[in-house]
Amino acid sequence: MLMSPVPDRLDNRDVQLHAVQRFIIPSQANSANPTFCLAQPGPVGPLTLESSESTAKGSSIARVQISNIAQQESSDTQQSSSSSLQSQTTPTIEWPVPYLDSESEFEDSENIEARILNELAPDRQLESNTVPFIVHCFAAWMARFVFDPTRILPFLIHHIRRGYSFGDETRQTMLLISNSALAISESTDYNLAHFNTLHMLLVDRVADIRARDHAELTREVALGAMEHSHQFISTLFKVGSLANVLNTMELYAPVFRRACPESDDQLVNLPRRLTAMEVQLKYFSALDVLQSVTTHRPMFFRYNLDFLSPQEETFIKSGNGPGLRWLYGVPDRLMVVLARMNILFEDFGNRVDMETVRELEEEIGACEPVVCTGVEFDPALNLGRMVVQEAWRLAANIYLYMALCGADSTHPQVVQVQKKFMKFLRRINPCRNPDSFLVLPILILSFTVGRSNYLSHRSINSARPSIGYFRVQQARNGGE
Repeated sequence: MLMSPVPDRLDNRDVQLHAVQRFIIPSQANSANPTFCLAQPGPVGPLTLESSESTAKGSSIARVQISNIAQQESSDTQQSSSSSLQSQTTPTIEWPVPYLDSESEFEDSENIEARILNELAPDRQLESNTVPFIVHCFAAWMARFVFDPTRILPFLIHHIRRGYSFGDETRQTMLLISNSALAISESTDYNLAHFNTLHMLLVDRVADIRARDHAELTREVALGAMEHSHQFISTLFKVGSLANVLNTMELYAPVFRRACPESDDQLVNLPRRLTAMEVQLKYFSALDVLQSVTTHRPMFFRYNLDFLSPQEETFIKSGNGPGLRWLYGVPDRLMVVLARMNILFEDFGNRVDMETVRELEEEIGACEPVVCTGVEFDPALNLGRMVVQEAWRLAANIYLYMALCGADSTHPQVVQVQKKFMKFLRRINPCRNPDSFLVLPILILSFTVGRSNYLSHRSINSARPSIGYFRVQQARNGGE
């Protein structure tokens, strides 16, 4: 069956209209004939006017640019090993002047970059001059946009080594991701040229995968297609619109489902996904839960929330397991609770029985904040991390009372949670971290008194149309 092509141009109105027309019914997402199918990917619109112009030229541009990058890097690696990094100029390694001649523009108080390089230095297979650049880009991104970057240093080191072992194509994709990460991290006036190339490349790749016959799309092939999806979507989460993110998730959804080990007649097990090693699958399922909580759209998939082993339950309930708390600050245990509330809200609306409500209150209350202590951890950042995790717990209570119980903003329990949240906010000064990680909880808590009250209290400017990141006004002036 022929695949419907991804449109070259699509304005925001068309993207939003498409999102309405292609609304996914979660109960069908796991049936034999789901609403979305492999051969009919939804269109993913351009991000900016620049990307609209470049997209109109076709996805072949991405292949040409990737080819040029590979040729350039191949040429560089043939140069004498004694040449300095500055003398080996390539169009893909763009060290900005401020990073070379002055103090770093991002706050790396926990020495993320040095700790990664120390681990990579002994590996003689990573002698390319691109490695320090990739590490620098990833460290800049993590210091800005990752809730607890110290938690994922071993994974990132493994990811870089693994990416280089896969050959040129994966290595060049990593360079595109690195350049995009650095551009967005170093300035609020970022250039999306590299990200637009990455956008075209990965969307084209997923469309090709979805066009394959079901028998050809093995789990291994699907896992390969999902390889960079978490980095791509998390970047889109910062610079794109809500329609961009949701349509991209819809594009990846059937590939994600094929990459999961459960058979077609089973539900994807969320605790297994959160404790498994495949971060791309972990990210998609977690973001599926969060997008439903913050937008009141059904999840793309219904999930099995049962623990398949005592070890999984221990990991999830420990608060310090291998899930995605390190990314947005949502404890793994709370992620499972939020997924359960999404399913209950979809099935029963605001008519959930009181016994279930009491169970959910107890589960939410058991999600205690977790921080790592030691000389290598910044105490100020740890304080902010505790506030973010507590904010998510309070947001879950608001979701429970207002969505599943039908309470309004004047209900005593809602008022109590709102006052407690404001009390937490007043304990810490406005700054980029933790403010950028408080945006999503604020979106939920804003139903109690109005979003503008929280944003003005934290000096956050919501002028840009992005769904996951609001600029902090003082960031442009170097304030942290």
